[in-house]
Amino acid sequence: MGAAAQTTDDVVIVSQRTDAYVFAMKNGKTEVHHSCRTDYRLNSQGAQTVQPFVHYGDDIRLDRASCSGLTAEYRNVTPDNVFFDDSKICFFTAELTTRRPRLSAEFQRTFTDLRYFARVPITTDRFTERLTLTFTIPHGMEGIRLVPVNFDGRDIQLEAMSTKTDSVFTFTMTDVPATPDDAHMPPLSLTAPCVLVMGAFSDYHELYRWSHELTQIDTDIPGIDQILTEIAAGATTADERLRNTYAWVQRNIRYVAFEAGIAGHQPDRPAEVVRKRYGDCKGMAMLLRTLLRAQGIDARLAIVGTRDIPFDMSRCPSLAASNHMICQARTDDHTYWLDATCRYIPADYVPQHIQGREAMVEDGDDCQMVRLPLLPAAASVDSLCYSFHLSADGRRLTGTAVYSLSGDMKELFMSAYEHRSLDSKTNLLAGNLNADDHSKTVTDAVWRHRDAASPMAVFTGQVEDAHSLQQLDDEIYVELNPHNNLYAAKIDTLRRRSDFWLPSLCNVVREVRLQLPQDVALTHVPEPFSLSLPQGELSCSFDYRKDERLVVFCQRMHLTDRLIRRADIPAWNDALSKWLTASNEQIILKTSHQQ
Repeated sequence: MGAAAQTTDDVVIVSQRTDAYVFAMKNGKTEVHHSCRTDYRLNSQGAQTVQPFVHYGDDIRLDRASCSGLTAEYRNVTPDNVFFDDSKICFFTAELTTRRPRLSAEFQRTFTDLRYFARVPITTDRFTERLTLTFTIPHGMEGIRLVPVNFDGRDIQLEAMSTKTDSVFTFTMTDVPATPDDAHMPPLSLTAPCVLVMGAFSDYHELYRWSHELTQIDTDIPGIDQILTEIAAGATTADERLRNTYAWVQRNIRYVAFEAGIAGHQPDRPAEVVRKRYGDCKGMAMLLRTLLRAQGIDARLAIVGTRDIPFDMSRCPSLAASNHMICQARTDDHTYWLDATCRYIPADYVPQHIQGREAMVEDGDDCQMVRLPLLPAAASVDSLCYSFHLSADGRRLTGTAVYSLSGDMKELFMSAYEHRSLDSKTNLLAGNLNADDHSKTVTDAVWRHRDAASPMAVFTGQVEDAHSLQQLDDEIYVELNPHNNLYAAKIDTLRRRSDFWLPSLCNVVREVRLQLPQDVALTHVPEPFSLSLPQGELSCSFDYRKDERLVVFCQRMHLTDRLIRRADIPAWNDALSKWLTASNEQIILKTSHQQ
């Protein structure tokens, strides 16, 4: 049921879609009545199937569904929806033919709690000739306001009018392409237009108090003394106990996504998280808080809106602005921001998805609004260093490779590694010490460090490279670029419809150190290269340390912005070409006994 069409020439288009949201008061609570109609039109001679659908669940009541006399189908699902985890879907399977080239689907729903009606995305799964979104807010509900998000650069018309009883706001778009579904695209929350519905909470203090009430649960853990004894082993300071506690939760509790209904907002009891050995961010944060407080450490829950959300909780107090929970812990020496959903980072590293974001940190019955640290991109490193020497016949490079990862790059790699089978794990290590085309020979790939508490994950191997050298008479041409960098792949623009989202901010370093024998001289060293881009810097350098008879090639990709806009992709590809051309330049060696 994803994006299926892009232009008026597609086989099926939506001629018109109308969504109407009417606010009403019932039994002292605000409800929102939603009616939606979608008109489909066949543009080909062959039959085509469409599946109109709508989500509903604990806080969204499905009132009516119809589609040209067809029978509705119902399923339990876990959709990627507005901001909460819904549980059910209603849909029709309809066929358009030349005899019936048009059909309409209509749904009516009721959002029974305004707090959960936080934002309305403006997305389409087919090319839509006309899209209309209407909000009707009765006079007397002036506290409810609409905030457009990601509207820049889009032709979205707004008409506001007032009747005797209501304020009516109508958003209209024409010739709307289907929302893209490309690989490596930015989160839709950062790119797709939506309308925030504000007013359920007067400010972030009220938002916090609602969330805080849900955290008032039983925190007793049977057998906690045994857990604390295990945690305290070898620890002599509060900071060491804190790190051990974080590592214990990382090691023993598996992360799962949050559940449907109230469990999407309320932490599970720590005893249940320990019993089940899994939990969501809220349950893991509450477990951390409980274990740390039992050791006399100041630990507090912290509600965060991750970097996937383009607005702050202080400006937009809404459930749409908060989607994560972590644990803040303080010792005399340090303040820690502990996100136990990350299994392979140390306690003093703040993962990128929450860096620089606001956190509502519990402070009694209220909260402190604190902005998390923003670390430099260089704190997340992906580094591969080859230490080579020239074989006796001058036809191969042989030596050792050391791969080091820190920060988010460590988390990404270790997560992929742990999900592999045993044989696949060994192949993964060897493969990452090789070139992208696997032209090197790698043996004895083993871990040196991989503990979550360690700042770096490090593995090594023995490497032989016979493809990077070419000998001509008394000269040896050596290409030092190891050709090991998946970030260096060009982006295919032929069918791409969206911006590109790089996997992580980081410093990708590829270094080759070549020890020259006494009878070999260096006669040519390429020029260094550096190029600045909106996404960061690309560089390479060739350095000869004469006293050590050591040639050092260093290639860097320093990424400080993950977004590559679609219009900038050709420039990015061109920059990669220039960077790789400079990196592929050869050094020239000369054997002295033939001079």
